[in-house]
Amino acid sequence: MNTINVRKGNMSYLLFFGILILSSCVNAGGTPDYGKAMEMLRNMANSDHARMTRTTLITELFEGLLGSSQTYINRLKDALSVDMTEVSGENFNISEDCLNDAKQVIIGLERKEQWAIQMLDAMAKPPSDILSGNLYWTGGYEECLAVEGTAFVNMTSNTGPQYQINARQCLGVLQLGKLGAYMGFCVPKRCSVEDANRLVNTAFSVFSDTYRITGMVCPEVETEYDTKAIISLLICSIIGLIMVIGTGYDVIVVRRTHKEGNDNVSPNAHTTVDNKGASLNESTSLLIKSKSDKAKERDQGILVKIIMAFSVMSNGEKILSTAQGEGSLTALNGMRFLSISWVILGHCFIFSLTSPSINPLRYSQMVYHRWTFQAIMNAFVSVDTFFTMSGLLLAYLFMKDIKKNRKMNWPLFYFHRFWRLTPIYMLVLMIDSTLTKYMGGNGGPMWQREGTDPFCEDSWWKNLLYINNISDLTKMCMAWSWYLSNDMQFFVISPLLLVPLYRKKFVGLIVCVVALFASLLTTGILSTHNEWATSPLLPGMSQAQSDSYSNDYYVKPWCRISPYIVGILTGFALHECECKFKLNKWLNLLCWLVAAGVACSVLYGLYGPITGSSISVPVASLYNTVNRAAWGACVCWVIFACATGNGGFVNTLLSWKAFVPLSRLSYAAYLIHLVFITVIVTKEQYPTYTSVVSQVIFFLGILVITFLSSFVVSLAFESPMMGLEKVIFPRKKRN
Repeated sequence: MNTINVRKGNMSYLLFFGILILSSCVNAGGTPDYGKAMEMLRNMANSDHARMTRTTLITELFEGLLGSSQTYINRLKDALSVDMTEVSGENFNISEDCLNDAKQVIIGLERKEQWAIQMLDAMAKPPSDILSGNLYWTGGYEECLAVEGTAFVNMTSNTGPQYQINARQCLGVLQLGKLGAYMGFCVPKRCSVEDANRLVNTAFSVFSDTYRITGMVCPEVETEYDTKAIISLLICSIIGLIMVIGTGYDVIVVRRTHKEGNDNVSPNAHTTVDNKGASLNESTSLLIKSKSDKAKERDQGILVKIIMAFSVMSNGEKILSTAQGEGSLTALNGMRFLSISWVILGHCFIFSLTSPSINPLRYSQMVYHRWTFQAIMNAFVSVDTFFTMSGLLLAYLFMKDIKKNRKMNWPLFYFHRFWRLTPIYMLVLMIDSTLTKYMGGNGGPMWQREGTDPFCEDSWWKNLLYINNISDLTKMCMAWSWYLSNDMQFFVISPLLLVPLYRKKFVGLIVCVVALFASLLTTGILSTHNEWATSPLLPGMSQAQSDSYSNDYYVKPWCRISPYIVGILTGFALHECECKFKLNKWLNLLCWLVAAGVACSVLYGLYGPITGSSISVPVASLYNTVNRAAWGACVCWVIFACATGNGGFVNTLLSWKAFVPLSRLSYAAYLIHLVFITVIVTKEQYPTYTSVVSQVIFFLGILVITFLSSFVVSLAFESPMMGLEKVIFPRKKRN
């Protein structure tokens, strides 16, 4: 009977609160009066008036709630002890400090003290739209952290010394049948996680023996820098200092000297560059270097060259320049930028499905049943575009270099790749693993105190060796770096395919085809044996099936190398035909139609399984086996057609010069974009309403901030490392 009274009291409170809001914000015509609502908010924010208004409002709003809930408060006191002054924490396995503060909260509620009411208000309450999956009841996170109560040591008589009571927000899982709702609880700050869990369950036991809270966590934002964070900041500061010195030397010494030299020669002396006398145009560097300038550069000392490698001016010009070398495959620039944008879009979409939302079921049902969303839901093949481009570009440049030099410097072949990828990779990993835990601001219910990557402390060395995709995947540092490990592993074994292609073309083709079919056969056998699904987003997949798909198929090199091999074959073909292969317009159109049809089949072919249609194991195995190689072949056709003059408007679009600097930033963008997404999502304090419009805005924001940050990261880490390589290995030695 007492439970019924409590529920009636809560219902009356909710009705009263709803009527209050409606009466204040709805005018006589029945439409919301936003001007009146804003006026109320401005009055609430007005210093002294606001303080009195808030106090009055809180007292009035909670008068009915506290009055009708007095029965529950009395029962809670009985649950803790008949005499609250004599109860011991040992009775409930709760620390004395936590229990004493909890008793002070109950007394504060009885006395209608504002800080205690504030704690009650910050508690989570069951919201509406539960049938739409609204199971994140986080409560008022900042409201809870702002609690500052004053209590007497002697609770009943209000005597003795006073001390301050603060609060912390904890999040636990309330089991509702097969589902679980995340509930936020505002508990005294002196309560540990274990104390909070026992305290909340004690409170729940007052009115129900069925419901229990499990998995309690109390998020906190790290505020004091530890040793690793200090070292990381020191390294970043040193790099920043070198950048300032290098930029200053470049501007004050190098460029001033160059300008003075130009003032002493004929204006016509610099209208050509020494690269075959090419005339000055929009593709030419703004800072044209004469032979005497280059001679001065060669005479510079090692220390000066190292400092100059960090010049923001010089590196910025290189990154933003639209100039490209002779024989460049210009269509790759557009493909890189569009593909990395697709990757970012896919990750934003995945987070929209998994992050706290008030309408996850309705949103997921909508996107699952829109066939147009398959381009986003199947964005996994965007990574295969990069594998394809990587293999194609490697084969194309390898053949050009070895034909020109007649030999290959194999130690430098591997060093260049490692040096090109690793320094910026390790520096981003360092920042991600040591500094992101300080980026949470005030944090939120879902915030992780350890940062976005708690596993990096123990497994970072696997990333350094590029083996993190083949060992202990449950604790992978920077989980999205599996792609980098695959790409490096493909590069390591690439001479086994490239050298036969160069020495004996027919033998090389056989080797590549055998390697391709070996990968396809391995994938088919494993997919059939493990009964893998065609996508990790298929409805009805168990956690074990999803883990098997991700760990044993999606990140494994023997299942992902097929588009890389297709790229190598296409790069070899481009070198052999010297990018001159004109097709009949009807045959060209047919090839485009076939490529478009195959690509659409790969991209949209999963619409049936995604919407719930059954798919047999053999068909799923066939798709898993050939879809990535087929996608790679379609990408290769686009590059081949654009490079040989058969691309038409597609080549015009992909070769747009604006894509050149953006493509140079694609590697840095891949490294850092998920850091931003994870930090932003996990520091949210309330679940959001997810819609297509909100996700488009979120994606565009992430895209912009990612590329702006990528420019800074490239200036600080990537471009200087490329400059240092030239210092370590001058051109003659590199050849």
